[in-house]
Amino acid sequence: MKYLLYDLHLAQNMDNISDDKLNYIERQWQQNVAKYQEIFETLSDRLPHDVFEHFNSWGFHDYRLIKIEFEHKSLLDLNVHFTISSDVNNIENEKLWVLSFYKVSLYKYQHHNYENEESIYNREVDDWLYQEFLPINQSTISFEVLFSSGGNVLLHFPNKSVSIKMIK
Repeated sequence: MKYLLYDLHLAQNMDNISDDKLNYIERQWQQNVAKYQEIFETLSDRLPHDVFEHFNSWGFHDYRLIKIEFEHKSLLDLNVHFTISSDVNNIENEKLWVLSFYKVSLYKYQHHNYENEESIYNREVDDWLYQEFLPINQSTISFEVLFSSGGNVLLHFPNKSVSIKMIK
């Protein structure tokens, strides 16, 4: 993540932080959000309209990751599907979405918080925190998502090669 940083998110949620430090972190967060929004706006014609509109705000912030599926057709044809739930504890009111990326040229996973024994979040829970869509070049976009556990997924995919669908 370039703008919506896990370290800033953690710092904002610490109990023992001074007011001055918290004010500094909040100003930095607002600056980063503004910079990211400027860049995201440049992708309006490189993302499908429904995807752009959905992520033109907080996207799936606070949704629960249900699963990530890989559809491997060949070494040059990898699709990645995220299934995300609005409320896994209330099945009747749950909204279930699938966010799919096609022709993925890069998939990378890392965990920012795995070694921390005193994690402020439960590592077993993967709530969707923030995502960033950023241009790589004229034909490739990166997508990166950060989860509350500290898990982080980075993808590269061609323009328009993403879809979003509500399945429930």
